Amino acid sequence: MSKQNLDIIENLMKSKGVKDYEIFLVEGKAYESILLKDKVDNERELNDLKYILRILFHKEDKTGIGVIKGNSLDINEIEKSINTCVLIAKNNLGSQFYFPREASFPEVSILDKKIFQAPLDIKNDLVEELISEINHYKEVTPTFGRFRVHIDKISLRNSNALDISTLKTYFFIEISLKAQLNGKLSEYWPYLFIKEKNQLDFSKRVEKWVRLAQDSLKAKGPLQNNIATVIFSPRVLKNALNPVIERHASGSAYLQNLSRFEIDKEVASNNICLIDNGLLEGGLRTNKWDSEGSPHQRTEIIKDGIFQKRLYDQKFALLAHQSSTGNGMRTLKGAVDNGISNLEILPGTMNLDDIISEINEGYYIEQFSWLNPSILSGDFGAEIRNGYYIKNGKFENPIKLGNVSGNVLKMIKDCQYLSKEREYFENSLFPYMVFNNLAVSL
Repeated sequence: MSKQNLDIIENLMKSKGVKDYEIFLVEGKAYESILLKDKVDNERELNDLKYILRILFHKEDKTGIGVIKGNSLDINEIEKSINTCVLIAKNNLGSQFYFPREASFPEVSILDKKIFQAPLDIKNDLVEELISEINHYKEVTPTFGRFRVHIDKISLRNSNALDISTLKTYFFIEISLKAQLNGKLSEYWPYLFIKEKNQLDFSKRVEKWVRLAQDSLKAKGPLQNNIATVIFSPRVLKNALNPVIERHASGSAYLQNLSRFEIDKEVASNNICLIDNGLLEGGLRTNKWDSEGSPHQRTEIIKDGIFQKRLYDQKFALLAHQSSTGNGMRTLKGAVDNGISNLEILPGTMNLDDIISEINEGYYIEQFSWLNPSILSGDFGAEIRNGYYIKNGKFENPIKLGNVSGNVLKMIKDCQYLSKEREYFENSLFPYMVFNNLAVSL
């Protein structure tokens, strides 16, 4: 259907005299099981279609860009979208811009053919496996859950003869596990997108979730007003690092004089090597091309603590007289931002257990209730949801509540250890990392 839908939209564009256009089309299917306790309560098949139009209007050496998002293939609705998009473009003149042209794309697979051919069978088998794994643990009770298999077809066509599409499979999991002890209740409720089937690893995940639910029952607050050594889990790192690195490594921040990163200058500890990897096997944003049709690539951002290269989408690459690095990312509203694909940090030389044994006193943070650092300053403060107090190289007791605060840009300059182990969390592949001089308070 993608070609037919693209043809409908493109023909309407041409009939209205639109010369410079781009059509970004996503046709998604999701196969979902909804769980109540340890039983499947409902099964659903969800269909989603959305398209994003970008239309260019050129006047002298200026270009206006109109952007509009739609989800109806009704001819009248498409025509309204095109008319509105043209109007926005004419009233939005800025720097000169043009769409990417056809290019050579790297080979990378983001489709699991077995899932594509039998999504319901795969989903049902995995749900059964998940329930079975949870039922091994009598210490917790499942209360609610969702498990979905996603299949997306993503297509891009523009007026510069670029016409590409790709198929993608991935998963979503959400589960609530309740623990109880002496009248006290606790709940652990993880939810996340997972790219590959082998990353699901229910045995390991459920064991960890059960432990966190149980440990929350006996958790204490952290010590008060303590400047501490803190271990961040890969999940926490994703929330802390990604938005700040995305901003300061971007060409957009550089051209707006907002970036704190200078090429060939030290921006992190010399044990940190950080890569934007649009070709990362198992990365949630892995693809042959970015949201504008520029080839994805592997870009070394930081090597041994030194800033190496900026990330560019098409707009800011043109402004900087550079080539796009494949870092044009769609926002929820359909516009293109100069962002990251997948972030990868190379592993360290020590196992996590050995790192913990080196810490006389500190904290391990598995999850915050919410971590939303300032993308410009890097400042953050977040409440601890799950963690552990470390004493004499061992976990002394679980912790929750209390607050950890610091600055991401300073934090990466004060990284003591990185673990050999790395874990995927959506569009990141990170080790566990140890930072000094963070403020921990009750």
